[in-house]
Amino acid sequence: MELRELTTILDDPQSATHRLLKIWRDVPLLLMLEVDWERGPLVLVGTGDRMMSPLLPPGSLLQLDQTVRTVSDGNFSEFDRPVYLIEYRSRFICCHAQRRGDTLRLMSHRESRRPPDILVPYKEARLRGQVTPIFRPLTAKPGVAGRR
Repeated sequence: MELRELTTILDDPQSATHRLLKIWRDVPLLLMLEVDWERGPLVLVGTGDRMMSPLLPPGSLLQLDQTVRTVSDGNFSEFDRPVYLIEYRSRFICCHAQRRGDTLRLMSHRESRRPPDILVPYKEARLRGQVTPIFRPLTAKPGVAGRR
């Protein structure tokens, strides 16, 4: 990539790269030294994905544990419930999940404004692994002092 092309992308407020860097401008670089890079690949929650918000707001950086290949059964509190990365119809969905027979229930966070459940055929979904947060951007409600 030429410098001119990179500059054009970074200067364009509509580009995904520009929006991502704006979200990440406050990430402490020392935090990245603590990441166990051998554990698994990193996953970024999309800037428009609010399914797991406020637990994992858009722009959250997660690490994927690809050794987890089954959905855990059990009673979990909202913050202890595992979060999975599931591929369904060429989309990646970061969510809580529950399996009932041939159906996989993809669940948003309880406080999210997204629909609470998406039911998908178990055989059509691929569990890519369980995710754990590395960094979550701070979010503020509109109208909070000091924020615009």
